[in-house]
Amino acid sequence: MKKQAAVITGDIIQSSLLKASRRKRLQQILERVFMTIQEKDVSFEAEQYRGDSFQAVFIQKPELALYSSLLLLAWLRKEDFKVRLAIGTGDITFTSKKIVTSDGTAFQHSGPYLDELKKKNGLISIVSPHSVVNQEWAIHSQVLSYLIERWSAPQAEAILEQLNGLTQLQTAEKLKIRQPAVNQRLQAAGWHVATMIISRFELQISSLF
Repeated sequence: MKKQAAVITGDIIQSSLLKASRRKRLQQILERVFMTIQEKDVSFEAEQYRGDSFQAVFIQKPELALYSSLLLLAWLRKEDFKVRLAIGTGDITFTSKKIVTSDGTAFQHSGPYLDELKKKNGLISIVSPHSVVNQEWAIHSQVLSYLIERWSAPQAEAILEQLNGLTQLQTAEKLKIRQPAVNQRLQAAGWHVATMIISRFELQISSLF
């Protein structure tokens, strides 16, 4: 039986250059982010392979895939890690004990497109089974990649707290800075554009599925 889903395939950039202490910290962040996402979607599963790569699947709430990707990107960026992510939507036609050996259009629109991202030096892509939809998301993906590439660690930190549901004032209190400073970081990072793209993704995926 086919299941509609969203699949994220990710690859940590230049992970082979990481020292043991940094690799340990990277692992801690990945585990914490995956745990945070699973609290929002109990069907969420993530599996690492080759140490620096992973695949994650959303079945109950595929609309969370882009939000979750930005959560991971921001969390890693604030600690000076970089990751490349390809989001594929579609169906799952074969379910294996391991995520990485499962199959379906959701996987086919995720894994192979990660290789395309590497060639184009992009950071994120979103691909669906619909060519007209993909024309729109090719643009959104380019915009997000452009913004994310330019995030500073402080900007990523402010974005992370917004994704975690904090207000700007709560973020300022947590980071021990003034609220205008939080707003400045978010404006410089293009947060208002990113939120529009997240909302568009959630709306469109809900209608497609």
